[in-house]
Amino acid sequence: MVYNKCIFCNVVFATNAKSSVCDDCSIIVTWKSVMHYLAGVNRISTLIRENKLDSKLRNENYCIENLGTRATQVIMDAIDSSRRLKD
Repeated sequence: MVYNKCIFCNVVFATNAKSSVCDDCSIIVTWKSVMHYLAGVNRISTLIRENKLDSKLRNENYCIENLGTRATQVIMDAIDSSRRLKD
């Protein structure tokens, strides 16, 4: 077993392979349908509300380079919707 820290929620988790995302946050980077996309946005929104989202993940260029365009879309949409809720 290999122990890693999730790049989204900082939870330490065990895995058989080198992975940087826990099971709860894996939906953010692997979504394949609209329902998975919404689940990813909900997961990021929860992390924002709990103030657990790493500040570097709020940078769109960082996310594109390190996570890809699909995960970036989920993260940026969740950040935008959380800003609207605060106003």
